This record gives sequence, structure tokens and C-alpha cells, in this order.
Amino acid sequence: MLGDLDSQAEHADAPRRHRRRESGSSLIAMTLVVVLFGVLGVGGWWAYNNVIKDYFIAEDYEGTGNGTEVAVVIEEGWFVADIANELYDQGVVASAKAFTDASSDDGDSGTTIQPGTYNMQEEMSAASALAFLTDPANRMTDAVTIPEGFTSMEVYAKLSEHTGVPVEEFEAAAEDPEALGVDPLWFEGFGDRQVKSIEGFLFPATYEFDEEMTAEQMLSAMVAKFNETVADIGFIDKAAQIQDPDPDYDPGAYSMPDQIFNPPTNGEFKIYPWMALQIASIVQSESGVPEDNAKIAQVMYNRLYLNWFEHAQTRCNCLHSEAIWNYGRQLNGEEPITSGEDIEWETLMMDGENPWAPNAKENAGYFPSAIANPGVAALEAAVNPEPGDWLYFVTAYQDGRALFAETLDEHRDNIRVAEDNGIQ
Repeated sequence: MLGDLDSQAEHADAPRRHRRRESGSSLIAMTLVVVLFGVLGVGGWWAYNNVIKDYFIAEDYEGTGNGTEVAVVIEEGWFVADIANELYDQGVVASAKAFTDASSDDGDSGTTIQPGTYNMQEEMSAASALAFLTDPANRMTDAVTIPEGFTSMEVYAKLSEHTGVPVEEFEAAAEDPEALGVDPLWFEGFGDRQVKSIEGFLFPATYEFDEEMTAEQMLSAMVAKFNETVADIGFIDKAAQIQDPDPDYDPGAYSMPDQIFNPPTNGEFKIYPWMALQIASIVQSESGVPEDNAKIAQVMYNRLYLNWFEHAQTRCNCLHSEAIWNYGRQLNGEEPITSGEDIEWETLMMDGENPWAPNAKENAGYFPSAIANPGVAALEAAVNPEPGDWLYFVTAYQDGRALFAETLDEHRDNIRVAEDNGIQ
């Protein structure tokens, strides 16, 4: 009996040992399954983002655009894929594939798109971009593009070349900016130096102008586009909200010209629209990359409104911009020069007899007019300056980025960086 009990006990133990081994194996197996599914999940996620998403699911925007116009030029002989790539590069569509898919789904309608210039918008759905390009009414047969930062003189030359209308007719039409649609409020708050000028109001964009149009009609169209743009971004209201960088500074106490700030306004700081427009034109002319725009705007306001006795290296409340000097040269029919040329640059900048010398005490403060025609990014930067105490900046990198400094010593260090990068 004892032997049987032992045998039965051994027999009873066997299943339990078996169950324990089975339980352990199941746990291992389950763990392996979880790991396997995890690997498959990660692999699937990777495959979706790197294969399926790219090749089967095309990124696309919704709607007909974000309101920012872009001129798209379709060249002769382009395939639908070429058009799709151009639209993607210009920020019109979210992906080239979305556009080619839209064309395929619409009976390959993309093959009917005609060469030419089209004024489109950024962030359009592929379907809306296709519909726009396949509508012959949207093709600009007499398109001319005015780049951002063109001076009025360069605008006249470009339009004259395109239409055959003499430059002199544009100059004559520009003598009365208000007749071309410039709101009189842009000339309110002028000091003794400021003049009514069309400069700054000829918005850079692509237009459809031909030889049948007059100079007045073309310039009026550009002013109308400017009016529409500044209204869209709230330029005038935002300009009025700009804060004084140094509210305790009274330039009159240092015998500085009244025009540095503004004509009498009960002693209150105020930025008139024309002031912000001047800053926008300088930003447009001086900035190498859009990311620097708001900082450059702040540099200019600092130079105008910070106590120059406390920042003696600035010598006066002067804008000190190479672009201002070159604008004066263009007005005089001279070629622009750069600081990299072997000239006595500082002497030229200090020439008080030249009304466009930007670092002379006699020319402290704002200048007679804007110095170029700014685009949207520069206009927005001028009324949304980035807070900071910078007084200097220098283009220091090949991609156009600048370095900013609060002191002259820091600025000199930044200039050495620019020189090391082959900029100066």
C-alpha cells in the first residue's frame, strides 16, 4: 500500500509539474506574441509613414487657398508631373502626388493646362488648383512680375519694358499719389523733410498689363493691391500699437531735430502709418531671410527712439542703413554701391549735405519717403517688431541670415564672423 501511495503521489505530482511547465511555456509564448505584434506594429507604422503614406496616400490641403498669392509659371512642354512639382515647390499644393491623382481622377485634365502665368494661392487643395489651371480665364497672357524690394524707378523701367509705355509717363503719373489711389492718411503727421511720394505703395506682385493700358491705370492697379494687402494684415491699426522703446528719452533735451520722432502730438509717442512703411521698406531692402525681418524692424525703431547718449556708439538717432544711401544714389541717377567695395563708406554715410546719408546728425530720424516697395512679410514685420535691445545687425551667413548685437564691440565680433564666412 505504501508503494501504491508513493506511486499515486508521484502520479499526482506529475500533472502538476506538467501544468507548471505548460504555464511557463505559455507565458513565454504570449510574450513572444506580444513582442511579435509590437514589432509588426512598429514595422507597420514605419511602413505607413515611409512607404504607404508616400506612395499611396497623398497629402492634400482643403479649400481654395490661404489668401497669399503666388505667381506660377507653366512652361511650354511640361508634363502633368512637372506642373505638380512646380505647384508643390511654390507651396500651392501639399504634395505633387495629390495633384497628379486629381488630374487622373478628372480624366487626365491636367494635360490640357496651357503654358503661361497663373496667379494662384498658397495651400490650395489639389482639386481646386487643377480647376484653376484648367480654366483658360485664369491664364495671364500679358503677365509682368514686380519683385519685392523694387524701387519706383525700377518698377517704371520694368513696366516700360513690358508694355512699351515710356518711363516718363510713369514718372508723370506718380507725381500725384492720391490720384492713383493712395489714401491721404498716409501723408498725415509729416515733418518738414517728408514728401508725398509713390514709393512704398506700388505693391510687388504679378499683374496682367498690356500696351493698351496707361501708366495711370497700371500704377493705380498696384496701389489698389497695396491698399488691399495692408487692410488684410491690419497694418495701420498695428502701427498705432507699437510701443516706445525708451519712453523716458526726450530728444529735444539734446537739441536733436524734432523730425526724429514726430510733429507735436502733446508729447505722446505715436507711430504714423508712413513711419512704419519706411521701416518696412528698409527691412525689405536689408533682410536676407524672412526670419530676420522682425528683428531688423526692432533695430530700426531702437535706433530712432533709444537714448543715443546712453548708447553713444550710435552717435545719433540715425537709421544707418546702406540701402538708404543707395536709394539716394538711384534718385540721383547713380549706380548702387556696397560696403564690400573699396570706398570710404563711413565718410559717405556721414555726409550731411546728402539728404539720404543715413548716419549724419543732420539727417537723423525718418527720411523723406520709403526707399522701396515692400512685400507682405516686410510689412508685417514693420508692425510686429520682435522685442530686443539690438542696435546693429550684419549679414553673416551665405544663406542670408544676420547676426544682431546690442553693443558696437559685439557688432565688430559679428562682422569678423561674416568675414570668416566670406560675406564681407
